[in-house]
Amino acid sequence: MVLKRIRRFNLFLTFVLSFALSVCGFSLSPKPVQAASPMLIATVADPQPWSRVELWGDSTPQMVNGQEKLVKFSLPANNKVRSWFPADIFVKDGSSSSSNDYQFGDYGHLKSNRYFLIGYGPKWDTGTKSVPVLLVHGAGDDMNRAWAHPWDQQTPASIGKVGLMQYLSDRGFKVFAISFPHTQGNNLVHAELIADAIEVIKFRTGATQVDIVAHSKGNLAAAAYLSSLNNEWSDTTWMTDYRGDVRKYVSVAAPFKGLDTMFRYYTANLDVISNNKNGPLAFYKAYIYYAYRNYTRWDMTDKYGGNYFEGQTQLLWNWVDDTANPVGFNSDSWTAADGNDTMYKLYYGGSSLYVSSEGIDSAIANANGKNGTGNFIGTLNNKGIDPNVTIYNLYGTNQTLSYAFGWWPIGEKAAASDGLLFVRSATYTAGITRRGAHVAAQQGYDYNHLDIARETSALNWIEQRLAQ
Repeated sequence: MVLKRIRRFNLFLTFVLSFALSVCGFSLSPKPVQAASPMLIATVADPQPWSRVELWGDSTPQMVNGQEKLVKFSLPANNKVRSWFPADIFVKDGSSSSSNDYQFGDYGHLKSNRYFLIGYGPKWDTGTKSVPVLLVHGAGDDMNRAWAHPWDQQTPASIGKVGLMQYLSDRGFKVFAISFPHTQGNNLVHAELIADAIEVIKFRTGATQVDIVAHSKGNLAAAAYLSSLNNEWSDTTWMTDYRGDVRKYVSVAAPFKGLDTMFRYYTANLDVISNNKNGPLAFYKAYIYYAYRNYTRWDMTDKYGGNYFEGQTQLLWNWVDDTANPVGFNSDSWTAADGNDTMYKLYYGGSSLYVSSEGIDSAIANANGKNGTGNFIGTLNNKGIDPNVTIYNLYGTNQTLSYAFGWWPIGEKAAASDGLLFVRSATYTAGITRRGAHVAAQQGYDYNHLDIARETSALNWIEQRLAQ
């Protein structure tokens, strides 16, 4: 508490000093943030497509010394965003072999959990809207692809179809975005970085509150901050509690009741391995390419010496046995070659001819986990976010994304979905409103999980909610 009071006083003192200097004809642009946390580390030389990009670091010892495990492919896929982080941010611990994590590549840990980027939209300091907006990207993503050029993975020299960042900036909003170095990282760690980013934005603009727009997995980090969810586990109470500095929260394709994709579809796991995708597996051992191979580092538990996909573990929910609105298996889950034994063993745990899995319930509980990786979805929905936050929820209903790989069942097709996320998960707001937060509007469009954050009608809906 004392640290937080000192932090607020330092920010206020710096703001007053900056104002006094400006009156006397001096300028501090951009204004340095004087706070115990966060700390400005560097300003990048080539910020395009943003007007400014800064590398920041949380200064709390737990973040500085924290070193979350990751696979190298979980670093930002966008080359430009990757170059804005420290060159040595990934510390290699080893590489996969033919028997262990085949096709996995290099694995290791972050140099430190403290790092994050803030992108400044074109009119961040001149926009006419009084409340700045913070954009939070989802899993396997970054602030460039998600918000600046959503139709291109890499940053083009000239952007053809712009994203929400430009859309809002052109309409008078002061737009900022955060980018995480671990694109599958722990949602409570990301929540701490969101708290840091909000602190920076408030100081830069003089605003007392911000609006948040989050996509996909980014919603879990945003909701974790808005609910002070860190206090629900003994090893995360040191993290920043919600400070009442968010006015509106626009959730886009939010997995409020989680997902079970990798445990539901055996072939989805095969697709991740064969294409070396940035994603986890539901089994720790499998018969792959005519041999039994271990996949303990691709597994979503901490049972085998570490979890490289903590953020994905926190997304899990058992939809087959959901007590309120269950979604059973469909033909895409069947494993006819062994009479569906693999389907059941993958989901509930055990060993079949093809896989060995801990099962989804064991992964959700994650008894050996740390930093809030046990029963995250259930804990979030039991607590709810701060009652003073106004929520606007946007979701998609188009399953086209599910069929992107032909017959391979990538994504959720057992019930209405956006191609990845069940609609009943994206529209489940009973948990986050448990303490009285109000859902002012909820809207669905015939878009898939990606298009719901980049098609014009969806962008217009978001803009209209923020402008209200």
